[in-house]
Amino acid sequence: MSAATTAPNAQNGLSPVPGNGANDFSRSPTFVSDEDVEASPKALDANATLTDLTAANGINKEKALSTDGMEDEHLPAQSTMGKVESELEKAGTAHPHHHKNALASLNPKRKGVLLLCFCLSMFIDAAGVSATFLMTAPIAEDLGVKTGDQAWILGTYSLAFAATLLFAGRLADLYPPHRVYTIGFIGIAIFYLIISFMENQYAFFVLRAFSGLLAVLTIPSSINMIIQMYPDPAEQAKKLALFGMAGALANTIALVLAGIFLLANWRWYFRFITIIIAPFAVLAWFLMPRTEAVAEDLPGAAKLKRMDLGGVLILIACLVLFILGFTQAAVDGWDAPIFYVPLVVSVILLGVFLVWERFMPRGYSLLPHDMWRYPNIFPLILQASAIFMWFACAQLRIATYFQEALHNSAILTAVKLLPMGITALFVGTSTQALPWLITKPRFVQPVASALCFAGSMLFAFSKGGSGKDYWRYMFPGQIIGTAGGMIVFIGMNTSIIQAFPLEFAGVGGSFANIIFQVGGVIGISVQAGLINTGNGTIEDWTGSKNSYFFTGAYILFTGIVFVAWYRQSKMPKYEGPVVAA
Repeated sequence: MSAATTAPNAQNGLSPVPGNGANDFSRSPTFVSDEDVEASPKALDANATLTDLTAANGINKEKALSTDGMEDEHLPAQSTMGKVESELEKAGTAHPHHHKNALASLNPKRKGVLLLCFCLSMFIDAAGVSATFLMTAPIAEDLGVKTGDQAWILGTYSLAFAATLLFAGRLADLYPPHRVYTIGFIGIAIFYLIISFMENQYAFFVLRAFSGLLAVLTIPSSINMIIQMYPDPAEQAKKLALFGMAGALANTIALVLAGIFLLANWRWYFRFITIIIAPFAVLAWFLMPRTEAVAEDLPGAAKLKRMDLGGVLILIACLVLFILGFTQAAVDGWDAPIFYVPLVVSVILLGVFLVWERFMPRGYSLLPHDMWRYPNIFPLILQASAIFMWFACAQLRIATYFQEALHNSAILTAVKLLPMGITALFVGTSTQALPWLITKPRFVQPVASALCFAGSMLFAFSKGGSGKDYWRYMFPGQIIGTAGGMIVFIGMNTSIIQAFPLEFAGVGGSFANIIFQVGGVIGISVQAGLINTGNGTIEDWTGSKNSYFFTGAYILFTGIVFVAWYRQSKMPKYEGPVVAA
């Protein structure tokens, strides 16, 4: 995404283009030096982005304004916008085009309704995974899915979702995000309704995969529009936290919803989602103004080139094989070829993908060239990899044990997991009143990791939570662990997005979700493998206990690494309103 700032203070390094309205922003902002000198003519260079000029403290701005067209290894990233305008100028087809940020000028009530729509889509996307934890058994029984294939009831959705996240982020940057969002949101409603009538397991698997492809369209487009709608960095961080909270709440509340609808039939859960989405999809359609893409001036053929379809296909193959291997490992064992062959090939494809991206021209690659030099990117990735692992392993094993070993009904299981949902709602809401929980992560995140570790230890020693052990171990473990987990999830989702330059915020949101999903897949697979450290059955808590030792130790490790590695001073600082156009 491109960005512009309207701060009147010359120290901000930028001034609005004269003659534009309050909501009109030039693609190439005029630069003003820190010493309040006259604007350098080099500032009009299309290759100098707002991020280049303002994002990194201490960066030599003359480098950011270099006109030699060469890549500078010390700059955060180069915007596709600069490339677009430069190429149009060379072709003699450039024309003055000032983008109007229609979302920022909306009244607060209209913004609130749109934000609710964005959060609802995030909730439903995440619920597509968590609700399936409770519904797998009844769906398998109803559709005649064999035990060895039950993993694909969840796997088809999560695989399609994770594998296409970055591509969806690219679409949201190349095409108007409001269109990308509405196609995805309305598509979910249609496909969920069709799924609710399926009688064939293979048709169910295919339609679940398609629903995952549509669901993924709503994530980066929502992030794109939230950033446009709330240009002030402080308010923007709060709204992104709310957006992240919606996904975290889905990890817990969706279990309760699934338990309630299982009193009737699993099909009514999908129909309920359609009923909920339909009115909000209509609201979003009529309330959402037309938004402009980053590459608004490019013709269709040029946009197609910038989709990086080669990189997309390599990455999809890599993630599909990776998730396939770990999913089947839980069924066929860690020594089975169906595990290690896809894993080895996926690692090779990852290397191929990184090399491919490196040699793609700037503005054409799926990932920004300088991503690995973004501030704090490695501790952020490591910490983010732990949280879905923690949530997925906690919920899936406890829900399964309650139903299969303790013979609790689905609704009773959901009620016994309700402390996680209530805690998630309370902590998520608290981040709005206490924004430092998100904006000061260096010491908050390790404490949150320690809370997750404490929750894992309580789960490990609960012996499955039967009788009084539920209140002694399971109940406090859910509260303590979920409190830490919510802070980790919302904090990492927000921090990764804000670590990316604003012109890549959509890709940043997609990248964060890939890390979350991959961590969850690995965690569930390891947990399934560790069940054999007991007698190999779900009734023996030994294997479950060892899995909680693993997930607890991992998230504690990532928290320790985070406090040692993360530096708040490296994060981009934006003064005044920053608008992604």
